[in-house]
Amino acid sequence: MQKLIAKTDILIDKARKLAGENVKLKTANSQLEQEVKDLRLALDSEGRKNSELNNKIKIIKLAQNISSDTPDENQEVTELKRKINEYIKEIDNCIAMLND
Repeated sequence: MQKLIAKTDILIDKARKLAGENVKLKTANSQLEQEVKDLRLALDSEGRKNSELNNKIKIIKLAQNISSDTPDENQEVTELKRKINEYIKEIDNCIAMLND
């Protein structure tokens, strides 16, 4: 009977230790989940910044192409201006549809 009580006490101690470890692991898991959320938000933010910078690069390249004065590039400039005008017309049409 004494052996049974001793074994039961050992099992109870082990169960308590496991319960404590379980609590610690749950806390660590919650912290890691929060860190993942924070990192995802940071990644999204950096992605938006990257996209904005890429758009700025495109605009700068367009501006440089438009301002060039060489005859070979005049045709490209004219084509770029035409495309920009098409985009502006499309944007105006989209705005008009949204307003309706």
